[in-house]
Amino acid sequence: MESIDNKFIKKAKYQQKIDESTTQCLTCERRCKISNGKLGYCQTRINHEGTIYTIVYGCNAALSNNPIEKKPLYHFYPGSKALTIGSFGCNFDCFWCQNHQISHPERNMIEIMQSYEKYLSPEDFVKKALNEKCQGTSISFNEPTLLFEYALEVFRLAREHGLYNTYITNGYMTENVLKDLIDAGLNAMNIDIKGNSEIIKSQCGADVERIWRNAKLAKNLGIHLEITTLIIENLNSNPNIIKNISKRIKQELGEDTPFHISRFYPQYKSNSKGYYKPTSLKLLFKAFDIAKSQGLNYVYLGNVSNNKYSSTVCPSCSEIVLKRDFFTVTYKKIDKKGNCEFCGHKIAVNS
Repeated sequence: MESIDNKFIKKAKYQQKIDESTTQCLTCERRCKISNGKLGYCQTRINHEGTIYTIVYGCNAALSNNPIEKKPLYHFYPGSKALTIGSFGCNFDCFWCQNHQISHPERNMIEIMQSYEKYLSPEDFVKKALNEKCQGTSISFNEPTLLFEYALEVFRLAREHGLYNTYITNGYMTENVLKDLIDAGLNAMNIDIKGNSEIIKSQCGADVERIWRNAKLAKNLGIHLEITTLIIENLNSNPNIIKNISKRIKQELGEDTPFHISRFYPQYKSNSKGYYKPTSLKLLFKAFDIAKSQGLNYVYLGNVSNNKYSSTVCPSCSEIVLKRDFFTVTYKKIDKKGNCEFCGHKIAVNS
């Protein structure tokens, strides 16, 4: 660890010593027990002489000024921009990962960080967001939980300057981490629900109930929440899976919680796993209908060019109140009080 620049190294906030040679990381729900000199599952946290440190604090592996719709967050400050940063590593290993170049780099993480130079301090990140006329920040691209300690500083500074803060996540952080993020200034999350318990166990090695727990906790603590499911044919495309996810969203998070159903395109290890083709549009349209039939007011299709499925429709009068062309809002019919201009129905949009 001595050969990694100190600016990338930060003591992990949550950890507990197991014995003389092992310390447990309590940042995400993997709760890795890490031996001295070893890395945890995500490859970004190391046990150095009994103490766990992150080695990617402020690591700028990806940086972009993005429309908030790209997250996707469709009901949170529509039409605004968020400066978005990502680092390396992930606590899942999904074979379809769309950002695998940084989430699952081919080289060992210590080797990468020994020569890495792209550092962005929390102060400079917020300053850049302000200079680029962004309305907020976002931690995304790879799993943002790995930048937890960095996010705490960014969010506090951003809030002081009137910026919002967002997380695009698999939702597998511990409860203490989520509560700390919210205390620091987290405003909105998009959580990826990748399937049912069997799929998430077999493909991600994770417990889906802990993800649902965090979704409910965030919602109860006033965080704007949207859910995404990437549909992969013959993996999680069974109508019952889509129906059950939709039902749980309505029952546990509320009928106004936006649900994004996204089209899969082969990435990362997909071909070697036998998933060669993008999800068919027919299947996506069926998934959309299933989600709507469960009583969800706002359902969207992602990674498709038909803006009929990316526009926001009033649940009461069925008029388009937010028309989107890919990630651009081109038409808005919501008044200053948040009501549909056609019928007066309250639209569940934060702005």
